[in-house]
Amino acid sequence: MTDTSDEPVAVILAGGQGSRLWPISRDRAPKQFQPVVRDRPLLTGTIERLSEIVDPSRIHVSTRARFADAARKNLGPVPAENLILEEDPAGPATAFALSIATLSHLYGNAPALIAPSDHLINEEVAFNQASREMLDQLERTPESMVVLGAEPTRYDPSLGYIHTKGGDGVVEVIDSFHEKPDEDLVDELSGTGRLYWNTACYGVRVGQACDAYRTALPLIFDSIERFARGAGPDQSDQGYRGAAIGGHEIYPLMWAGMECLVVPRQLGWTDVGTWTRLERVLHDQRVTSIGPALQLDAEDTLVASMDGRPVVTLGARGLIVVTHEDAVYVLDKKKALDTPTLERLRSLLAASTREDLL
Repeated sequence: MTDTSDEPVAVILAGGQGSRLWPISRDRAPKQFQPVVRDRPLLTGTIERLSEIVDPSRIHVSTRARFADAARKNLGPVPAENLILEEDPAGPATAFALSIATLSHLYGNAPALIAPSDHLINEEVAFNQASREMLDQLERTPESMVVLGAEPTRYDPSLGYIHTKGGDGVVEVIDSFHEKPDEDLVDELSGTGRLYWNTACYGVRVGQACDAYRTALPLIFDSIERFARGAGPDQSDQGYRGAAIGGHEIYPLMWAGMECLVVPRQLGWTDVGTWTRLERVLHDQRVTSIGPALQLDAEDTLVASMDGRPVVTLGARGLIVVTHEDAVYVLDKKKALDTPTLERLRSLLAASTREDLL
C-alpha cells in the first residue's frame, strides 16, 4: 500500500565498485562498506547523517545484489527490507531510476533526498542544514530538481561541475552540467557565470522525477517501474536485471524539461574516489597515514594500515603502502592512479589463483 504522507524519504546510492581505490576497496566489500578514514564505514556515516533529517524507516539503500550482505551489516537503524537491488552494474542513471520508481511505488510523490554513500563530510551541521533547505525548496517549487553544489577550492578533473548564470547565492538556476571537464573548459565557464562541484546530492519529488523519466525514456523506465511494483523477480533474493540507462542520472530530467536548481554552499565535502583525494583529506586533517605508521626520510608516500599492523618506511618515494587482512600491497603512486594499468593488474589477479585479492 502506498504511503501518501508528505514526510521526506531518502535513498543512498551504494552500488559502486570503487576500483580506483583498490586495494582498500574490494570486490565483495567496496569502499562504501569500509572505514576508509574514520572508525565507521562510509555508508554507516551517511545513514547517521541522513537520520537527522529523515526517519530511518524511510531511508533506502540502493546497491548491487552481490553487495547485499555487506550492506545489511552496515544499515544500523534502516530496515533490512529497505535495500533496492540491481543484479548487474548498470550505471548511476539506472540506479537513480530504479530508486525513484521504488520510492514512488512506496510513498507516492514524497519529497526525497538522494545521496551517495561514499562521500566524506567534515561539516555535518552545515551539510544537514543545506539538505533541509533543499527540502524547503521542493515545497516552494515541487516540479523542480535541486542539487547541492560545493564551491570549488581547486580544479579537479575527476569531478562533475555545475554551471549557473549567477544568482543570489541562495538558490540558482542551473545552466549546464559538465562531467569531468578539462581545465580549459572550466576556465571558460568561470568567465560566464558561477561554477560548483556536483556533490551528487539531489532533492526531488519522486512522482515528478518519475514523470520526467517516463517522458524521456518511456520503454526503459516502464521496465524499471514494473520491477519496482513487484512484477519482476523477488527483490529480497534477486535484483533488477533489465534495460539499462547510459549517461548521467540528471540528463533524463533535463531532457524532460524539469527545472534544475542548485543550493550552493562552502562545505567540508570530499568524494573519496581516488588515492589523490584520500591523501588530500588526510593532509587537511594534518595526518600522513591511516593507522599506525612511522616514516623516516620518506617523500610523497601514503600508508594505509587497514588491519592495524604498524608500517615503517625508510627513504620511500612516491609509494602507496596498504596492509590488509589478506596481504601487504606496495604500489607506485603514479601507476596506482593510472586506470588502464590498474585494470591490467586486476585482470592478472582474476586469472590467477589469488582472485580473492581483488
